[in-house]
Order: sequence, then C-alpha cells, then structure tokens
Amino acid sequence: MQDSDIKQNFLKSMRGITSTVNVISASANGQRHAMTATSVTSLSLDPPSMLVCINKDASLHGILSGGSNFCINVLSSLQKELAEVCSNSEEGESRFLSKSWKDLDSYIFNEDALSNIFCTLTNQIDHTSHTVFIGTVDRVINNADLKPLLYGSGGYL
Repeated sequence: MQDSDIKQNFLKSMRGITSTVNVISASANGQRHAMTATSVTSLSLDPPSMLVCINKDASLHGILSGGSNFCINVLSSLQKELAEVCSNSEEGESRFLSKSWKDLDSYIFNEDALSNIFCTLTNQIDHTSHTVFIGTVDRVINNADLKPLLYGSGGYL
C-alpha cells in the first residue's frame, strides 16, 4: 500500500472514532488562547493526569511549549458554536466574546462547559507534526446536568 493510500485510509478510519469535543484554553503574557481539540484523554489516576495533542502550527502550541498551565473545557451539547469559533482560522480575542469565560488563578475557563479540568503542565513529548502535552490535574469543576458534545463521522453529534 502506498503512503498516500495509508493516509487516506487512516483519515477514513479516524472518522469512525467518536470523541468528546474539548476547548483547550491558556493564557500567557496577557493574551488568552483557546482551540478546539478532540485528541484529549486521561492518562493516569495517581496522580490524576491528562494528555492533549496539539499541532505545532497552532498558536496555542507556543503558549503550552513555553510552560503555561492549561484548562481542558469539556464542551456540553449546547456549545457547538463555541467549538466552531475555537476551530476557525480567526484567533485571539474573537474566541472569548462569550461572557462565560472566567479567570481562576493562572487559568482561563468556560463556566458553561460540561467539565473544566485544570492542569499544570508537567511534560511534553514531540512527535512529528504534534506535541503531546501532559498535565497534572489541579482542580475539576463538573456540571453534571449537561450532556457532552461529540464529534464523529466528520460532524458534531
């Protein structure tokens, strides 16, 4: 199988994986950054840890690689618009127009999310076009009455 065929088939197979939609948020030097991500997962319970995979071309990559703490905002089914805003090409403050963005210590988070997982960056592993950022969980806020926003088969579910 040729490399281009493998990539095409790989992309097609990834469409079959349904994932929770997250917005990763961080701030540094007075600037807030946020991006939509589905490549987010728990890593361990002892200590509670998460990993997030970020493309090296993303503006958030520079912030996290500089050592910034981050928040994983697990989006609710009511937040499709936020997911779209944080995945479009416009960056910067346009992603923070909603009044539901709040500051807590060194974190920025969206209080309307299903969950907010506040992480201190503890490790990073470079792999080709992406970096895997590992964070130890410092705090969690859950909104148990909400349902998650999911992404699969090339669209929101």
